[in-house]
Amino acid sequence: MKKRVSFLTLTALLLAIVGGLLFKEQVVAIDFIGTIYINLLKFMIGPIVFTSIAETIYDSSKKRGHLIVKSVVIFTLMFLATFFLTSIVVLIIDPAKGFVFELSNYEGTLDNLSIKEIIINLFPTNIISMFKTNQLFAIIFFAYLVGFGATKVEKGNIFIDVVKSFKEILFKILEYIMYMTPLAVFSLMSNTIAKHGSIVFAVGVKYILTAYFAGFITMIVVMILPVWIFARINPIEFVKKTYKIWIITITTCSSAATLPATMKLCKEDLNIDREISDIVVPLGCTIHMCGGAVSFALLGLFCSSLFGVEVNLTTYVIMIIAALLINMSAPGIPNGGVVIGATYLQLLGIPLDFIGFYSGIYKILDMLYTTLNVSGDITANVIIASLENKEK
Repeated sequence: MKKRVSFLTLTALLLAIVGGLLFKEQVVAIDFIGTIYINLLKFMIGPIVFTSIAETIYDSSKKRGHLIVKSVVIFTLMFLATFFLTSIVVLIIDPAKGFVFELSNYEGTLDNLSIKEIIINLFPTNIISMFKTNQLFAIIFFAYLVGFGATKVEKGNIFIDVVKSFKEILFKILEYIMYMTPLAVFSLMSNTIAKHGSIVFAVGVKYILTAYFAGFITMIVVMILPVWIFARINPIEFVKKTYKIWIITITTCSSAATLPATMKLCKEDLNIDREISDIVVPLGCTIHMCGGAVSFALLGLFCSSLFGVEVNLTTYVIMIIAALLINMSAPGIPNGGVVIGATYLQLLGIPLDFIGFYSGIYKILDMLYTTLNVSGDITANVIIASLENKEK
């Protein structure tokens, strides 16, 4: 069904281009569908982020060992490097340049955020209002506390089991909402094209090309070169051994579906100790770093430019912190790129008007992001194995 929705979404994107250009007055009548879709995503964001993070923190806190800490450090460094490189690429290419997006609903400004304000908002006076107003920093912080606190009480697992059950219900509801994606994409895209013309298509192509160029730079600088430097593996040999994994990631767009092949590659082709691979690779499959970094950096900076939101040093740091928190702690969301992308923009106070268009092109982007995620898992595994061998 997921593949069918993806196919229908791409089809809806193409039809929206035609509809927006030829039937401008007619498509305006269905713009409410896109509004409903965005409202439903916003409605689901808070509960899904809370349940996902609480479960993840609980499961992670039950694990022990220096490899977990070392893996998280390596993955975090890779994320920061990728985020920074992507930011440079976006700054140079500026894919939003020359395009003015008409706002239907603007809820806050990124440049008004401050570290002090975020810290204060971590401690709301009312849990219900926290979810009612989608105070995502507070929800994330509360979820971390709940997940960690559950490991410190005797019957904490009972509460987490309830959280997991609630999360499964939410995911099922979200799955039904995502079935609306093709119709919502047609509604939002056709209206956008009716207002702005064919330049929207050019912006979409530019966005995709920017993502792939940033991904190419990331593959070389963050993955291939470190493997060469730390593990002394020839770059050409490394690519020869990993390219077959890329075929799977491109066709499935799923790190989980690729996990057995990734484990086999690390253990057999790269001769990495089984004990290391059994910890590092599944962990990487959970927290998805490099692809997520490209996704968040491009989406955040693109939408900031698109809506005229100034990004200074403080707000840039906030963007990185927000991306890290969401990326590492909210895995497993169906059609996660769209939902987590909406979560990210909502958290930063950037309008969600771009999300409909983003949904339409996300399948093409997901091929890249999944490939980067899995390649990053392999790279981290190789580096950590090399460090472990040197320590021995």
